[in-house]
Amino acid sequence: MGRNVLALLILLSLSFASIAQVIDGYPGSTSVIRFTNDSIPNFLPDTAVTPLWQLGHSRKSFFGIDSVGTTTIMTDTLNPYPVNANNWFVIKVPPWSNTIIDFWHRYQADSGKDGGIVEFSLDHGITWQNVKGDCNVDSSMSFPGVLTTNFYTFNDTLVTGQPAFTGYKNVSQYSRFQFFEGFPIGPPSAACDWGGGIDTFYIRFRFVSDSIVDTMAGWMIDSIKIENDNYGAGFVSTVKKQQSLATYPNPSFDGLFNFPALTNEQDYNTEVYNAIGEKLFTVPYAREMRLDQYPKGLYFYRVTDGTNYYSGRLLME
Repeated sequence: MGRNVLALLILLSLSFASIAQVIDGYPGSTSVIRFTNDSIPNFLPDTAVTPLWQLGHSRKSFFGIDSVGTTTIMTDTLNPYPVNANNWFVIKVPPWSNTIIDFWHRYQADSGKDGGIVEFSLDHGITWQNVKGDCNVDSSMSFPGVLTTNFYTFNDTLVTGQPAFTGYKNVSQYSRFQFFEGFPIGPPSAACDWGGGIDTFYIRFRFVSDSIVDTMAGWMIDSIKIENDNYGAGFVSTVKKQQSLATYPNPSFDGLFNFPALTNEQDYNTEVYNAIGEKLFTVPYAREMRLDQYPKGLYFYRVTDGTNYYSGRLLME
């Protein structure tokens, strides 16, 4: 973990399609920002000559007419989205440990042609990366990386090849992504290293359309939450050694994993968590572990005697 930082939760109240991968930890204090006008700290509104993103209440039938509810942000509160759109708004986020961003949204866009893209920048908006780009590690064994929950997949692409929310979702969908660094197994690439030297993340919600006229609603986002996830801080009070163990086979096809011998291993316990951070069980440390009673997928282990600490991933295919 390396850092024991104060967890901070910011709820941004503005006017799901992948396997759950986000890891929950121990967020602490919270603060709430209400989006009632354009003068919101850490929020950069659409600055195009003809702005597309608007704060307000929905007057579109697809989203549901709402004149008194929570203020949302959407691609125009009344009109269909235009042709050749490439409009965005940006949120600035401090580079906390294991930062999580989640949001509720609906969308209606010409499938495969128009849609909404979520991106991040580590250099104050000079360059941008899709959260489903090179740093995405949903199906990888390398950390750190971007993990997503209820997001578009690599196959949900526009004609430009960009993964995006495209097609339609007429009920509120929960989506989430995390800049995960909680299990530092293997070095990150320079483009995906947010562990130090970065003073601010930029998160961009961008809507694009082609040159064909449509009469669709676009994208509406009704809340965004940003969370500093100090994963693992509550598990051990003093950590003198943190590393992974040489488990094999990994991935396992029959659910059997072998662990190495440890000095004084009778003093250790093993905790196993599923991909969304729920603890499945705690057992005394053993050199064999079976997970075949659980669905195939990604799991995490923690091995500790209260002072020394090992962590890693177990993949069952």
